[in-house]
Amino acid sequence: YRYGPSLSLVRLTVHNVVEESDIWNVIGKIPGQDQSDKASSGSAPILIGNHRDAWVYGAADPNSGTVQMLEVAKGLGKLLQQGWTPKRTIYICSWDGEEHGLIGSVAWGEIFGDTISHAVAYLNVDTGVSGDRFYGGGTPSLGSALLGVLRDVADPNT
Repeated sequence: YRYGPSLSLVRLTVHNVVEESDIWNVIGKIPGQDQSDKASSGSAPILIGNHRDAWVYGAADPNSGTVQMLEVAKGLGKLLQQGWTPKRTIYICSWDGEEHGLIGSVAWGEIFGDTISHAVAYLNVDTGVSGDRFYGGGTPSLGSALLGVLRDVADPNT
């Protein structure tokens, strides 16, 4: 962070401890009707993901997104129990090491780059809820889908 200008001088001594530790990603896969995961087959996968680590307590980032992602997983699980199969393969990804440089998701992407290169969408639910105003961001090509969903959601302030 940068603050200033200032005429003050500050001497800062940092005593960081550098440690190596394991991280782990948790990945769920729901196979689609077409198992090839290739865009040319019409079965390019869909990925939904979020990280688990936080700088502080993580109420908004990442835990509000984690709750939403787990609810989506629970709903998809109930559909699977009823015999439903998605058209496209769905990956549900819980990343570790995000706050330290996107380590978990980058490592997974390096190993499973072919899957990512054929994905039709990645939904990042990092911060699912924060405050009382709606904010959405993403690929412009998904704008009409978002607007379609928002038409069905009542604004609690109106």
